[in-house]
Amino acid sequence: MKKQRLILVLLVLALLLIFWNLGERPFFGVEGRWAEAAREMVLRDSWFVPTINFEPHVTKPLIPFWLIKISGMIFQGFNEFTVRLPGALIALASLVVFYIGVTPLFSYPWNLIASGLLLTSVGFLEFSRLAQSEIYQLFGIITALAFYIHFRDKKSFLGYLGFFGGMVIGGLSKGITSFAVLLTLPLIDAILEKRFYHVNWKSILAGTIALGLYFLPYYLTAQELKSQIPFYLWIRENLQQAVNPYDNLRPFYIYFLYWPIWVAPWSLFLFAALVKFIKKFKKLSKEERLFFLTSIFIFLIFTIAKARRGYYLLPILPFSIILITYYLKNHADWFLLKLYRLVGHCLVFLPLISLLILPFLKLSLSYTLSLSLILGFLFQVVVFFLFKKEAVFKTILHFAIVEWLVFTVIIPCYAKSSEKEAGLFVNYLLSKNPKATLCQVNNPVANVYFYAHIPKKVEAFTFSQTCDVIIIRKALPKEIENLSFKGYKIITFKAQKDPSKTYFIFYRDFK
Repeated sequence: MKKQRLILVLLVLALLLIFWNLGERPFFGVEGRWAEAAREMVLRDSWFVPTINFEPHVTKPLIPFWLIKISGMIFQGFNEFTVRLPGALIALASLVVFYIGVTPLFSYPWNLIASGLLLTSVGFLEFSRLAQSEIYQLFGIITALAFYIHFRDKKSFLGYLGFFGGMVIGGLSKGITSFAVLLTLPLIDAILEKRFYHVNWKSILAGTIALGLYFLPYYLTAQELKSQIPFYLWIRENLQQAVNPYDNLRPFYIYFLYWPIWVAPWSLFLFAALVKFIKKFKKLSKEERLFFLTSIFIFLIFTIAKARRGYYLLPILPFSIILITYYLKNHADWFLLKLYRLVGHCLVFLPLISLLILPFLKLSLSYTLSLSLILGFLFQVVVFFLFKKEAVFKTILHFAIVEWLVFTVIIPCYAKSSEKEAGLFVNYLLSKNPKATLCQVNNPVANVYFYAHIPKKVEAFTFSQTCDVIIIRKALPKEIENLSFKGYKIITFKAQKDPSKTYFIFYRDFK
């Protein structure tokens, strides 16, 4: 198949994987923090002080808040789709930039294969469909990486500015882990290839400009708050958290689990590449050695840091994909390639098998889900017969179709949220009585506030207050149970697994 057609296939695949049913799944995890903070920024007409329940929430960088706010303003409203759309667009841009960035390393078709591996990796695909900061950070890292690869041999002010600019985007999206990750690459390259000539007035000037741009939002946030707390929080959330964390204390071995998870389904290629490159280290090309060592040192940096969470390691993903691509291009084992091709062929029938498995698991099959599974099978058959000459790309497509079904159809179909149900019910009560007084117990999470679309702060409940609606999280306090005898009705939204997501709504009957 011609190059242009394969590029078109990859583009269509990216659109399906990233955007299909993007707004169907209720908010998951901490998505509501970004959504609610952006919504309140619109209500308060602020660009530099995010709030949740109208209390400052300035522990997170601003780029995701800005883009989500802009999306809500453009569409004149906030919902799952408008909140996730900026991240999805950023993910698509990341894929395009990655393709451009790796082209100097890999000629066709390997630059296309590398992009396909990135697109279908669990880490990239999962966070491209969530309204969280990780995909924004990844875009900054990929942008900086692309500039470094293209301008690696040049003393270019544009190259330095692009590299540091990507670093700033990553830093203003997630934190200074982007700095640590991205500085590892040129440092190792300078040591291996004596590239210390990149320390020059152009790079220093570009770095200074980037540093100023990085701290400018913190300064403006401090000005709006009339407080220096943003700089204190910057130290706490970035520097102190790495050496003396106050939370996220996971065991040191956690990343041995999450590195292969984020690279999946290509984890076996990652393991094989690491083993092969260790054995043949002296025979590796300069680029292979560079990305092998960079991946190892990034992994060690995150492992040594004392604050650990699985998604912290996501910045290693583009480096790992480049490493895997070098392995497939120059060092691949025949057995492993055959194994992946065999699995890919077996995946052809998985959509049809799912039609039998899901009812067996007592999961209902809707018309839309059944039709999607049948279409998935037909897509698999088309790939099987049309891509016989593009073996690696064909395997990527087989896995991608399964991921399309799982991430964009099955998960949204069965996803439920007690937080959404509780928030929507509160919103319904407010529609009946916009002047109702709201109170809360046990600090409801941002997801509830977002779905409720509450226009002002919800105060903590006290018996001296007159509250028309009381939102209670987790457990029902004994002293509040008796309110049902004082003219209140009660409705419960029970979470199936996590008790902290159970909500009780006490409300007066509005007439």
